[in-house]
Amino acid sequence: MHVGRSYRVVEFAMWSRRSVVYMVLLSLLAIGLFMLPPLEGFALPWQVVVMLGTTVSLVAGFKNSQVLGRSAEGLQAFAQIAATSRMLAGFCRDFCEPQVARILVHRHIAWLTALRFSLRRPMPWESMGRRANVEFRRRYHILEDTTTIGAEFERLAPEATVLSAGLRPDLDLLSRQAEAFNTLFKTGDLPPQIYVELTKLLRDCHDQQARCDRIKNSPYPRQYAIVSAMLVWCFCTFLPFGVVALFSQMGIGIWLAVPFSTLIGWMYMALDQVGESTSNPFEGNANDVPISQICRDLEIELRTALGESEVPRPLPAVNGIAT
Repeated sequence: MHVGRSYRVVEFAMWSRRSVVYMVLLSLLAIGLFMLPPLEGFALPWQVVVMLGTTVSLVAGFKNSQVLGRSAEGLQAFAQIAATSRMLAGFCRDFCEPQVARILVHRHIAWLTALRFSLRRPMPWESMGRRANVEFRRRYHILEDTTTIGAEFERLAPEATVLSAGLRPDLDLLSRQAEAFNTLFKTGDLPPQIYVELTKLLRDCHDQQARCDRIKNSPYPRQYAIVSAMLVWCFCTFLPFGVVALFSQMGIGIWLAVPFSTLIGWMYMALDQVGESTSNPFEGNANDVPISQICRDLEIELRTALGESEVPRPLPAVNGIAT
């Protein structure tokens, strides 16, 4: 997620430069066909181009509204996870023995770690593999690319390195946490009211993980995504062939069709590119939810509340990008 004032124009231009190159070449082709025989005077009716552009505007606006909602929901889920984590750690610290509280809190942090690793795994429909995003990712890095879940478990909860059969690490850790709460309640080390509250908080962890899994495992509907992309490309392809006839009436001004077609086409394609790169908020793009930073800040906060002095460093934003 970009946490600076804004992207620089140069950064955004470099990220979306392929659409600019496409529109420039297409505009030159339209001028060539219009001026040179045997297709001299070839152009598309401007009314047709305008009608297509109106349709594309509606479809692109609908898509970007939907993907923004997905991103906002992902951020809300992690905000709720942060609130639940603080409350759970507070109950453990205040009502359990220090050593037991440390085990419970570290296991919860290990669950956060397992969750973010699960959400960072690549999916076929995600856009991180696109050339523009791969190039832009050189400006920052993702924590999950530089470490492994096993190494994280070793420093937090070595028990988590041995998984229960058939369970994912994150689900396994939640199951073990529930077993630990049950054991403490049965031995009388947890008051009934606190046990009930911890159970509710654990249920909320399950709910928020399911919410994140739904966003991660369910792409923005492919039928809408492909229709939007196809319409944008069709409009941008037809645009120069409609604009060239208008500017030809200005004599030498026909060459103005190049910058104006490029500007309008770039606007539509860049908007579609932004929407596609925002539709999966956990994959690690520059506009995604910074789950690594959120989890690291929570780890520092919870371990400091336990009185620990050796805590990891915060994850700073790199070139304005928080991950």
